[in-house]
Amino acid sequence: MVKAGVTASLLVIAGLSGATPASAQTFIDVFAGRSMPEDTAATITADEARINGTIVPARLRIDVASLEPTSSTIYGVRIGHWFGRIGLAIDAATLDPDVRRQTIRATGNLRLEEELFGEPVTIDPGRSVSVDIPRVTVPTTGTVAALAMVRLPIGATPARPAGRFATYAFAGPAYLVTDSDLSGNWGLRAGGGVKLALTRTLSLFGEYRYTRIAADAVAGRIGGEAMGVRGSTGDIRIDLNVRNHSAVGGVGLSF
Repeated sequence: MVKAGVTASLLVIAGLSGATPASAQTFIDVFAGRSMPEDTAATITADEARINGTIVPARLRIDVASLEPTSSTIYGVRIGHWFGRIGLAIDAATLDPDVRRQTIRATGNLRLEEELFGEPVTIDPGRSVSVDIPRVTVPTTGTVAALAMVRLPIGATPARPAGRFATYAFAGPAYLVTDSDLSGNWGLRAGGGVKLALTRTLSLFGEYRYTRIAADAVAGRIGGEAMGVRGSTGDIRIDLNVRNHSAVGGVGLSF
């Protein structure tokens, strides 16, 4: 009776976890697709100024109501391991948050009268103005995410414990990896998809991915000279949240 009770308990635990030696898998997914970013607000700031070589305090802040990024093609790879229905993975993908040519609305806390993007721009404190900007190309960047995953096999058999089909979902922290001009910050990646097993080791999949990451870039300095006094700001920084919706498809290998 004791032996039978232990055996029954083990079967219950295995059934709840869905983790059997046959369903444990290491996998590699390679994918490509299209990224469709949301419009995003941005902030342009400069925290210091130099007057004849002397640093003086400055708190220039320009709020941009909405920037419209461009859509782009993305590529990526995901490597992970399934422990039954629960999995862990490292996911890396490209990200191209370019900004299309457009007219933006901007509001500043200080008077700004300079040439920006090749055009004279005047912003009075508290006044919303229209500013034409050209297409801004950001160097190709990438994101790396650590994902927790869960799957629901459909049509599982002893010969194919992961099922002919499997729906899955994932979520985890993501980090922006880029060049020195665009600083990366932590964000979030989440999504889900469907995988179709062609053989025990080869599969096709399609998924939706959402990525949100904060980023800031150095946009240069503004400077000039008047009546023998030369001045310039410190680094002008642009802060924005990159929010991307992506649809991708790919090929997976399991072993």
